[in-house]
Amino acid sequence: MPSRAQRPRIPEVSEAQRRARLAWNGGKVGKTRPAAAMTPFEVCTADGCGSPATTGQPPTPGMVKVIGSKDGAPAHWFCPGRCTVLARTRAELRAVPRRPGGGR
Repeated sequence: MPSRAQRPRIPEVSEAQRRARLAWNGGKVGKTRPAAAMTPFEVCTADGCGSPATTGQPPTPGMVKVIGSKDGAPAHWFCPGRCTVLARTRAELRAVPRRPGGGR
């Protein structure tokens, strides 16, 4: 059986079909807008963000120390906000035990 993408489109022949399509689309007609050309991650411009935490003092005041995961990753200093959240998330994901087949 062909997939949904391969099935031919049946033309709308009645006013009821047109009204149903408009209701389904929220009244929107025409082509969709193209996706925004954005990078998912931007490079942080804060000095010392992501630097290893080899000393007890942060390289810049206000930096947050993110402890590495239990698998031996070292701790690093990150700027408060998005970079800290991303680093903590990565550390939590590293702590997820692996499945016998090699995946998480």
